[in-house]
Amino acid sequence: MYGKQAARDKKYPDDAGEQICESYYSTVTWNLLLVNGLTYVLTGINFILRTVCIMLIDWVGFATETERLSKTTTVTFLVQFFNTAFLLLLVGANMSEQPITFWLDGGQFSDFDQMWFRSIGNTIIGTMYFNAFFPVLESLGYLGLRLLFRIMDRGCSCDKYKTKKTSIQSYLDTYTGPVYLMHYKYSTLLNIVFVTFMYGLGMPILFPIACLSCVILYF
Repeated sequence: MYGKQAARDKKYPDDAGEQICESYYSTVTWNLLLVNGLTYVLTGINFILRTVCIMLIDWVGFATETERLSKTTTVTFLVQFFNTAFLLLLVGANMSEQPITFWLDGGQFSDFDQMWFRSIGNTIIGTMYFNAFFPVLESLGYLGLRLLFRIMDRGCSCDKYKTKKTSIQSYLDTYTGPVYLMHYKYSTLLNIVFVTFMYGLGMPILFPIACLSCVILYF
């Protein structure tokens, strides 16, 4: 009896001033990191999928430029929309009580209950919020790369007339801005609108986030 009590006091040393719920705090912290990390991972995966879709459409090739841009917008939008709106929904779904399960019977959410909104819903909101500011981060990243290439071309010199380029076109490719591509911007805008109207009635915070995203994309 005294041995069990001593073991309990050693495991939960409340008299020593230590936290009794240390394991609880570590579990909550780990879950918080996973949820926030998943938010950034989804945005990163969308960026990778967008790049792959653009490369595949360019590789396939189309007769006209308009058709190529249209196919790029459609395919990129569908892939991003599935990854953002449906993937998390399918991973946690449990349709074992439905007539047709579609082999989705291993999840923990059989309905849009409180736990679903606290886990999957929070992840979707975090992803959409980060997506709103991702174009700014992306633009700053590409700007930094262009500045780096220009500094390397000048050999870390402040003389703007100094260059290692041997042709006018290669010089223009380094010192002019990038080609303004609209297809993936259209697909991003469609993804924002569709995800917002799919989950917005249950999570109204998505509407102001979508408005913020559209304003940032506009500017």
